[in-house]
Amino acid sequence: MLENFQLAAIVKTGEGMRLFRIPLHQNLQTTLSERWEQQYTEFLSNITEVQFDAGYNLEKHERFRLSDYQLPDWLRSETSLTIHNQDSISANDHFIDSIRSVVAFARNEQKQEVVLFQKFIRSHVIKPGNSLFLQDDTYKSVQRPGLTLETKLSALYFTTHAKLLFHTFRTANSFLPLTDFYEEASEQDIREVLGHARLAAEDPDALAVGASQWFCKRFALLKNSKILDKFTAKEIKAHSKGYDVDVQVKGNKIVFPAEKEAAKRLLQFLNEELFRGPITETLYEMNSKREAD
Repeated sequence: MLENFQLAAIVKTGEGMRLFRIPLHQNLQTTLSERWEQQYTEFLSNITEVQFDAGYNLEKHERFRLSDYQLPDWLRSETSLTIHNQDSISANDHFIDSIRSVVAFARNEQKQEVVLFQKFIRSHVIKPGNSLFLQDDTYKSVQRPGLTLETKLSALYFTTHAKLLFHTFRTANSFLPLTDFYEEASEQDIREVLGHARLAAEDPDALAVGASQWFCKRFALLKNSKILDKFTAKEIKAHSKGYDVDVQVKGNKIVFPAEKEAAKRLLQFLNEELFRGPITETLYEMNSKREAD
């Protein structure tokens, strides 16, 4: 059984990631503790741990493993006994649209601290006026934003052993910094990406030859994300609105610029590493404290 169950939200702010506790009524806390325990059990039941390899496709019974993984500074010292000291998301609900993960802190049967992660996307936010709830035979809406939770875990961290288990890199990387564990793309890999049917590279040599570590990692991310297989050039361009990235489409292909700054911005966008602050609407780079514009 999960003991001392506490819920929190990982939020992307202009200054980086931070935690907000999610205050719960006692009855709800008990119910969620039981549900998350089921998810914890299902996540670990009859699984095989596979040391993380970006090129490997997991089977349903497998989980990626990162051994000796150190949580980021903003999360490292938190436990089920300390999270209550964090500010409440209910008093900072302007950050709700910026939640990247709902996370639970608890102790397992061995009395060890564990951190359980669920993915969270904007569609999980219940907006006032957008949802109807039955109350006394009449449908009403919420007065303040609400949260919808997932039914399964995306990642699990064992504090004692510094071990991280997760399903997919892309999801886990949206709320934990994992890019450093990603293998770099070779020159041939970069050329392969730039030769994708969705892309029209202006000058492959300018980007593939002598590429920096930053570009090699991002091209590897893009290659394995399959984003270019899932969306058309026009769909990707439509999603670029508001992200200060100039997505040029020629025919059914995205023009991949040779100029480094433009190429960097396009890669950040395609890898979903750009974030717009909910208050100032300043554009930031994910996993960074730098302004992107």
